Amino acid sequence: MVAPFSEVGWDSSVEDVKNMEGNSPETYDSVYGGTTYSYSKEYLGRMGTIKYMFDDKDMLMNIAWAYGSDSEDELYTLYDEINQSVNDIHGESGYQADSNASNYGNVWYLESGDIILSTMVTADNKALQYAYLNPAVSNTEKQPETN
Repeated sequence: MVAPFSEVGWDSSVEDVKNMEGNSPETYDSVYGGTTYSYSKEYLGRMGTIKYMFDDKDMLMNIAWAYGSDSEDELYTLYDEINQSVNDIHGESGYQADSNASNYGNVWYLESGDIILSTMVTADNKALQYAYLNPAVSNTEKQPETN
């Protein structure tokens, strides 16, 4: 298991995903050159969308759960809950993208694959995405060596 909102692992096939989530996904092009398979999925008591993104060789590269809300406060609360849970497991993030009030997030650079938690808040869109990246496509930063 890679992500807390899915039972699949990086070695899972498209068929494995369909067997777990269902045979009627929405599909569209993946940023990794293959196909994204998208399903409605509840996580932390909220109904969102889970996305399985494959490359052109049908290798799973990214698993993400996305959630949209009409309430900025609800989004902040959800962000804080997820952020704290990842911090509890992996320690503080190595990056923070809170350069302005409308977009903020964290990235955890891990050998097992990067974790990206991001939000976007505009007048028309209030959304959060919680993603786990395959180590093959992670931008894992090297940690300082200790002597």
